Amino acid sequence: MKRGVSSVVSVYRAYREQIWYLIVGVLTTAVDFAVYYLLSYWTAMHYLLIYWIAWTAAVLFAFPLNRTVVFQNRESGIFRQFVQFVSSRAATLLIGEGLLFLLVTVCGLSDTWMKPVVQVLIVILNYVFSRLFVFRKM
Repeated sequence: MKRGVSSVVSVYRAYREQIWYLIVGVLTTAVDFAVYYLLSYWTAMHYLLIYWIAWTAAVLFAFPLNRTVVFQNRESGIFRQFVQFVSSRAATLLIGEGLLFLLVTVCGLSDTWMKPVVQVLIVILNYVFSRLFVFRKM
């Protein structure tokens, strides 16, 4: 039994960052989807505007958790990191909106089905940008 526990601990140590990114990512995606689908259901706003509002809520939710829990970054310069975080997320916002526009407006697919498809790519890109540009080890 001890061997199994030590194996789990060693896997956790090896992949701690990715495990926490997945957990925080799921929570952030839940915020994003909740805002997106609630606004889609309760308002007549355009889906791209709703996408932007949901993105804003998710970014504000994700920054402190990514900084402290996922990347365990407690360096000074929080404002610089926040600007970099928002900038990298803005890049993926544009990519996501472009893909949604292409899939929904051009191809005629449902935004409620394409949102999750697009989100998978966005989550991967967000991790790469955060690791390489925002919370990199100095």
